[in-house]
Amino acid sequence: MASNSPFKDFHQSTEAVEECLIDYDLEELEELEDSGEHDWQQQTLRVETNMATDKHHDLFFCTFLVYKRQFKGQSSGTYVARWEISAGSKREFIRKIWLLSEEYLAREVVFVTSADGTSCPSWSSSEKPVEDEFHKFALFQSGRRNYTLDKLNEEKSNILQSWRGKDISLFLHIYSLSVSSRSVWNSVKDVLIDPEEKDRSGAAMTHAVFELADELRAFHCNNMDGHGMAWSFWANTVLNAPAHLRETMKDHPPQHLAHLFRAKEGMRVEAMRRELHVVHSVNNSFHEEIAGIRQVYNVLEAGFQSVGATMEMLKQRIEALEIRDKLSESLISAMETSVNVQEDLQGKTLSLEITDVDDTDHM
Repeated sequence: MASNSPFKDFHQSTEAVEECLIDYDLEELEELEDSGEHDWQQQTLRVETNMATDKHHDLFFCTFLVYKRQFKGQSSGTYVARWEISAGSKREFIRKIWLLSEEYLAREVVFVTSADGTSCPSWSSSEKPVEDEFHKFALFQSGRRNYTLDKLNEEKSNILQSWRGKDISLFLHIYSLSVSSRSVWNSVKDVLIDPEEKDRSGAAMTHAVFELADELRAFHCNNMDGHGMAWSFWANTVLNAPAHLRETMKDHPPQHLAHLFRAKEGMRVEAMRRELHVVHSVNNSFHEEIAGIRQVYNVLEAGFQSVGATMEMLKQRIEALEIRDKLSESLISAMETSVNVQEDLQGKTLSLEITDVDDTDHM
């Protein structure tokens, strides 16, 4: 939290290890967002000396101690990083915070009021929050006072200027600020996050795992192969994921389980492999002859004294190839003849049962 919060000692003891002060230009943040090359979990980019000098000339400049929260007021939120951000305008400053924060935000949870007045959690129609919705997820704290993004954006507000050079806590609420307490979070977990059917430990029920494993196997059996337990591992991962992710996770195995599956080859691919194997065998039969001809050429090139003997060897090789060519043609012809339509035993039997009858009608 802020410098006078209960977490002060913790932050001071870890600052030497962290040393992950991040200071990006807005264009750099947008490039990192588009390229996907920035590892948001390992933010260790150090501030260059000239950047450290320039940032103190910006109108807005402060350090954020960033935490993830599952619900508003959570005191045990996960520490994420330490961000040192500066900008010349309020809009640019807030956009920098958004670009660094969006990786930690999930689909927004909203609450729908039923006819009887009860409120039930539901997923927002938007699968991923956008910049205009950032105010629904972020809460800032300076000292013991909390500030919303809307408060910072007020036209006459000078809060950001008053934070210059200070350490400010930033609480990123994964599912939005609408998850306002632990009891509300428990409701969200029961309805949207946890498996629909779970055992005493909170894990997915065994029969539910097996049923989904069979469903996954039936759906993907034409495209991939995997051992029985691999399908169960996949099903268990799906069932223990948040509800809004489950359907998408059924499309392909999770990355950590991908090695347990292999793509299934179609019958046509297998037939092509067999045909190529036959062609490869035929082609190998010429390797020795080609090597022999190469040997003859090398001898011929070595000296003209043995031209007569060399020409004889070349003649023998050519004759051997001619004989092989005739044999191959004879073999192919024999195979072609062997697949001609022939009368089987039943046909011959029926033929014998047919008798000739004199044509008395046309005499």
